Amino acid sequence: MRKGVLALGAVVIIGGGYLAGHAVSSAIFERELATSLDNLERQGNVRAERLGSERGWFHSSGELLLQPLIGDDWRVTVPYRANHGILTTRVEGDAELALNEAIAEELQEAFGELPALPTPRWVADFNTLSQTLEANLELPGFQWDEDDWRLDFQGISATLSGERGDLILNAEIAPWWLTATEGRLAVGTTTLDSHYRYSEGGRLFHQQDAMQFESLRFVESHGQALHLQGLGYTSDMRLGREHLDLSLGLSLDEARMEDQPVASGRLALSLERLDADAAWRLYESLLDELERRDGDLEQLSPAEWEALFEFWFPDLLALLSESPRLVLSELDLNSRMLGLATQGEGELTFDGAGITELSLEELASPSGAAELQRRLDGHLRAAPVPPTLAMMLGLSLDSRELEFELRAGEPYLNGEPLMGSPW
Repeated sequence: MRKGVLALGAVVIIGGGYLAGHAVSSAIFERELATSLDNLERQGNVRAERLGSERGWFHSSGELLLQPLIGDDWRVTVPYRANHGILTTRVEGDAELALNEAIAEELQEAFGELPALPTPRWVADFNTLSQTLEANLELPGFQWDEDDWRLDFQGISATLSGERGDLILNAEIAPWWLTATEGRLAVGTTTLDSHYRYSEGGRLFHQQDAMQFESLRFVESHGQALHLQGLGYTSDMRLGREHLDLSLGLSLDEARMEDQPVASGRLALSLERLDADAAWRLYESLLDELERRDGDLEQLSPAEWEALFEFWFPDLLALLSESPRLVLSELDLNSRMLGLATQGEGELTFDGAGITELSLEELASPSGAAELQRRLDGHLRAAPVPPTLAMMLGLSLDSRELEFELRAGEPYLNGEPLMGSPW
């Protein structure tokens, strides 16, 4: 008898723990989904809404609606089904994209009847204990044929992984081709890598993005070909406690025309020391305005835009209060065809001391424009100087270096005041 009671008790305990595990998994999933939608609205460029849901210990289902933050050009409906385990929850679904009716009509007029696109499928695994996520999305390839052109698209695959506050997106667009009477465009494999970290409800964040095109080749119908190899773009945005810093980079391994090298180059540019508090206030004010107008700012009258600008003006000035600077850290241009092989660097600083004390009326006056000019200091150096540019600037054709300076707003070229300057 005692053994039977113990066995029954063990079954009750194990069964209760099993059910409790599912209940906890379901509750955590619902909490994380609600938090993710809120973060998406606060930090992304979309509005997120849950249209409906059915919640249970073992299964949950629902439907999400995503729309652009500004306007109503598109909407994405995302139905999902979640299976809750003790340690993981697996969520599966698809997505349906719908365009604004006016945009769809414009596309039909320009390109003909729109094709029925394949439905993207996605699956995500959420770990209940570590609260980490790994999601995969697949969009199959498709073909689009019209009278005088054809699109061959090979598909997209993407992976989103990480945890709340630290997410990594890796996506790959397979090669695709557009063939028309004018010629043929072939785009090689395209990759996107994005790392997004945030804390304190998104008040502090750091986002890094990198996009790389393996190749782009356009061949005209009469045979002339342009080939770009290794075209890349990077960006870095960091909102800290004191500053908002932005940077971008562009790179091109090689451009060829008719299989002859044309150009290559790299560019790295950053904007540093924008005031973080002012940036966050402007962002929150924009979100409030969008919510008040249901995401539509396109219908604002000129008078309403002017009122908004006057309202935002103090924070726009406050952005400059930390003396921001624009930094060109790398400029490398090479073209055998143009006889160009130039490297450069530079920096432009704005003196923000006391800037918030100025009024809109003061800055709109001639003396206000002169005040802003006086706050600028910077330099741009490039070497060697292309002969054509040296000729345009009135420099000696054997000049090896170009240095443009701003000293309290006054321009100098290679140490000499720049005569006839529009400044």
